[in-house]
Amino acid sequence: MKETMVLQKVNICEEEPVQLLLNGKDLVTFMCTPNELKELAMGHLLSRGIIKSVKDITSLGACKDMKMIFATSSIEVDFGGIELNTVLSSGCGSGVKFNESIAKLPKIESDFHISIEKVKKIAIEMFSKANMYRKYGGMHCAALSDGREILALSEDVGRHNAVDKVLGKGILKEVNFSSTMLMTTGRISTDMILKAANVACPFVVSRSIPTTSALELANNLGITVIGRINSSNPIVYMYEERIAI
Repeated sequence: MKETMVLQKVNICEEEPVQLLLNGKDLVTFMCTPNELKELAMGHLLSRGIIKSVKDITSLGACKDMKMIFATSSIEVDFGGIELNTVLSSGCGSGVKFNESIAKLPKIESDFHISIEKVKKIAIEMFSKANMYRKYGGMHCAALSDGREILALSEDVGRHNAVDKVLGKGILKEVNFSSTMLMTTGRISTDMILKAANVACPFVVSRSIPTTSALELANNLGITVIGRINSSNPIVYMYEERIAI
């Protein structure tokens, strides 16, 4: 007889489908760790350029049991230019399209400066606060920092979900993103750079490395990219003038 495999729910990272409805339309289904759902929705709408301010959302509700997030917007949303009813797996990004909306994003001009030693110190703090990673493994962490302290921190099975969650926390706190760093444990791909560009964040930092297309996009959009931040010699790929001596 075949033995029946019994799944052990101890020390397994949680992943569930959560659907986001915007103005009654099925916008996207996240494959995510089902917590901080309001922040996830706000950050996703912001990082895709669908909203520009917390004031653009008139109502926001989430039900973990139903695996649903409901949002309504005070602005007119051009659903014709948005892919509806898409599923974002925890292993991929937002399906960035290199279209006119990306070309219209302004190049970031920022006087935010920070030393590499301070960036490393904040990254170490982020890693130390990744409680779900230490408990389960298989998790990504993201943080938002003003160079002095961590303003927001989130974890998720998907690196892009974790980033959306911290951006959502940032917009709800009315953070000035132009004087912040976006930090992640995951690979820096084009969707990560685009998320930073949509909030005018001048720094993207990771313990991993960027892709070639991400670097090209970051260069065009004025974003400083730092990889291998937890190594003895982090790599500053561009706009090194923002690294204070």
